[in-house]
Amino acid sequence: MKLFLGIALLSTLITTTLVAEDLRQPRWRNWLALASSNDKNVAIGIARHVSWEEGSARVVQAGNGYYAVVTGPYAATDIAQFKRSAEAKKFSVLPNDALLSDGTRYVETVWREADVHSVGFQNYSISKSAEFSSGEFQVKISGEKLAAENAYTKIEGHDAQGSFHFDIGKDVPLAEQDSAEAMSNEDYYRAAVVRLIPVVKAPQLIVTQFTGGAHCCTVTYVIGREQNAEAWSMIKLNPRDGEGFSYDDVDGDGAKEFVGVDNAFLYTFDCYACSYAPVQIYKWRDGKIADVSLELGSRARLVQDLAGMEWDAKLQPDLLKSNGYLAGWVASKIRLGQGDEAWRVFMQNYDKENTFGPQICMTGQKVDDCPDGKLQPVPLPKALAQFLRDNGYTPLPKEAEKELN
Repeated sequence: MKLFLGIALLSTLITTTLVAEDLRQPRWRNWLALASSNDKNVAIGIARHVSWEEGSARVVQAGNGYYAVVTGPYAATDIAQFKRSAEAKKFSVLPNDALLSDGTRYVETVWREADVHSVGFQNYSISKSAEFSSGEFQVKISGEKLAAENAYTKIEGHDAQGSFHFDIGKDVPLAEQDSAEAMSNEDYYRAAVVRLIPVVKAPQLIVTQFTGGAHCCTVTYVIGREQNAEAWSMIKLNPRDGEGFSYDDVDGDGAKEFVGVDNAFLYTFDCYACSYAPVQIYKWRDGKIADVSLELGSRARLVQDLAGMEWDAKLQPDLLKSNGYLAGWVASKIRLGQGDEAWRVFMQNYDKENTFGPQICMTGQKVDDCPDGKLQPVPLPKALAQFLRDNGYTPLPKEAEKELN
């Protein structure tokens, strides 16, 4: 099945303009209002978070200038009735101050999950190819057998400037090759055509491969022709947890960025499921994938990410005593210039009984070589301060610096 890119790329490049609309509901239907803020990005961050759980959310601006996070509308006339409904079961926790609104005071929608377009991934395998076509640009991605038991990804395409061909996994050592059995499972292999470079009209190709295993891992390959380049090139990104990156035009330049989380936080200060990690944003730039998380164009997304974390803590106050949550939260606050405040909260709340985290060997040997009974946990304030410095979450809060002196 071919995806015609002319339409897909056009929808990606056009910035959706949300106009004033009539959000009023009939007497028997209401919006569920979950949160409100005078900061649009805080509201969007909460709405993104709600959408992961409930499936859809929007941010509406009210007549008083505030931004409300709403879902629905639902067939309910009061909040008690809604909480008894099947729709309420979508939410693991509802805030105590949630309410229903008929929308009379809502002026317009400023963000909604439905307007965050996917990039149109297609699955491929040995028996099924993924094909994309638009004008003179055509590309086919398929799984090919390599001897009886192994397989690799073959990419063939051409544009107005010529043809290109890439093999992924064909020339690596035998132990690193994909098995034919794995590549028969199309759920593990995906491809999409996305515009990643704002100054280049031609699209780029993303190929992802899931390695399988608990908490693991997606390897991403990016293939494209840069401005004035004679040939297409391929970049392999480091493996990412879970499904890897999502893709969004974070800075509004008409091209997508790679959006993920900092995997270094996962399973470092608490269990995997207990860990929170700051957002990371990457961009194709000068033949490399550059980390642009701290650039001005990414700041709104950092605010949104922090708002999502703090929304979780509002619904689950015990998170403020979770070392896995606090580590990611402090790092996120540091990037927004709020590190000193965050460190004070961390010091007042962290779980001193939880010894999960970095360790040292009392004999001076490496941790992996340490004799039984000689491992000792590093005090969490010192361990977190060192971790933040090592991973670029600076400037450290003043009190955190003292932990390293």
